[in-house]
Amino acid sequence: MARYGFVINLDSCQDHRNCMVACKHKTCSFLGSHYIECMTNMTTDKYPYPNSNTYTIPVLCQHCNEPECVPACPHGVFTKREDGIVTVGDTTVCMSCDDKPCLKACPFGVIDLDPTDGRIGKCDMCVDLVDKGETPACAFGCWTGSILFGDFDDPDSVVSQTVAAWEETGYVHQLKAGNGKGGSVYYLLSRKQWENMDNLYSPAWHNA
Repeated sequence: MARYGFVINLDSCQDHRNCMVACKHKTCSFLGSHYIECMTNMTTDKYPYPNSNTYTIPVLCQHCNEPECVPACPHGVFTKREDGIVTVGDTTVCMSCDDKPCLKACPFGVIDLDPTDGRIGKCDMCVDLVDKGETPACAFGCWTGSILFGDFDDPDSVVSQTVAAWEETGYVHQLKAGNGKGGSVYYLLSRKQWENMDNLYSPAWHNA
């Protein structure tokens, strides 16, 4: 069985945001939503100028091993597939859901709400493309090749090979939040100090 996921090299990410453009073009997500968002670590207190710890990090659904959004949704909108992808089903039921518990359940804040009709949306790893053997839009669209996609259960895949090459360096990271059970997105960062979810800033416009 495959276990799909991403490896994102923050050392080579240049904040071009073409991953965001490609995702928006592919998903046609509602106005002010970003299923992948290039955020910036703005740590200044521990690392003052000229040794700032600024780096860009694309944040998206981590496709958690035990996603908290799945049991939180009373309508079964989210499904954790055997290949690791957390998919989004029929969101018309979201329109009648007043509490939107999925928004509170997601520890990474990557589920977006359309205030015009009450529907939700998030990264589903371009599951329709994956099922056809193709690459998710963000990875395909990244100008610097910083986003790698593949099958972690295949030792010969680019993601498995990359993590294996980096794992002894201590520079392979995952965002930690919620139940801390990990997910399918790995980050590589050696030029700066990893700060997890702390001090993240985004200049992107949001609808709320």
